Amino acid sequence: MDNSKRCYWVDFAKFMAIIAVMIDHTNGLLYTDQRIAYFSYYSVELFILMMGVTSYWSYSRYNGSVITKVGKGCWKISRPYLVATLIYSILIDRQFHFVNYLIRVIHFNACEPFYYVLLYLQLLVLTPVLCAILKFVDRFKYGFLIEVLGLIMVLIISSWTTNNSNILDVFGSGGKLFGGTELVMLYIGMVFGKHCEKISVNKKLLVVYWIICSALTIMWWNFISIDNLQIDLYLPYGDGFNPPSISLGLYAIFMACTIYLLGKVLNESAPFKKVFESVSVLGRHTLYIFLYHCMFLDFTFPHFFARTGIVVSNIWLLRIVYFLGMTVGSIVIEIVLERMHMLLKRIYMPKPVDMEKSYE
Repeated sequence: MDNSKRCYWVDFAKFMAIIAVMIDHTNGLLYTDQRIAYFSYYSVELFILMMGVTSYWSYSRYNGSVITKVGKGCWKISRPYLVATLIYSILIDRQFHFVNYLIRVIHFNACEPFYYVLLYLQLLVLTPVLCAILKFVDRFKYGFLIEVLGLIMVLIISSWTTNNSNILDVFGSGGKLFGGTELVMLYIGMVFGKHCEKISVNKKLLVVYWIICSALTIMWWNFISIDNLQIDLYLPYGDGFNPPSISLGLYAIFMACTIYLLGKVLNESAPFKKVFESVSVLGRHTLYIFLYHCMFLDFTFPHFFARTGIVVSNIWLLRIVYFLGMTVGSIVIEIVLERMHMLLKRIYMPKPVDMEKSYE
């Protein structure tokens, strides 16, 4: 499969995940129906599934230093995180207080969703190990059975880490060793990334498969909304919310499969394919939307409405304003900060001078 094509459904999945994050964080402000809240609970797990998919693709064709690759990956998320924590700290303290900033950096608590950064960093370190294992089992005749056994081992490890680990009291799965049950999502994502190109889907039945998968997703969402994750109380994976237990994990898997098949369906129709690809572009900006949407939610909009006295009575208009502001505003911040980063790189890291030419 062409890499450029297969990335569209992954980017679209990331876009759907960040939309779900924003829906979750506007609970009580833009809606009160808890069924809507439950709809959004696939968010982080879908991110981790996609991380698994793309990580396997990346390492399967990488021949360089793993340490260098992991280091670059960690810095790629750490740099925006450090800047975002600085901005949030100034907004919270209304001054630059270095000790407070340092504490927030270490504890990943300048904003509640920042726990995800620690979660991501832990899994980022582990991905090359999992990828090496998945590639190693190809040497055996029944390699897929070994992958299933690997899943069982991951389930056992995740149960222990979910219930018996704590990292600096960081919120949710970020404060669990290897993310607790998020490790299961990563492993499943990597296995899917390994085998998805081998999956043969009858083009005539694509729509049927997509409808079935969509129905299963809706039915499972309805079930967990009614059950309120009570089924997870009987399983050794915590309360089911964060880190997720079986209910939310299955929900994210159903959602990922639905989006994967949707990408396949729309790929058969040029007009719809263009729309799909255009929307999926937003999925490439999820890091900054994740880091900064709460700034608009907790600081920018409340301050703006309080200072101007503007009251938006229409709830749908208010939803549009908030979601556009959180999305577009975060992307604008990304563009500005990334350009500033490039400028600083040119200033502080100039290209080495050719000594021979300098003497000419």
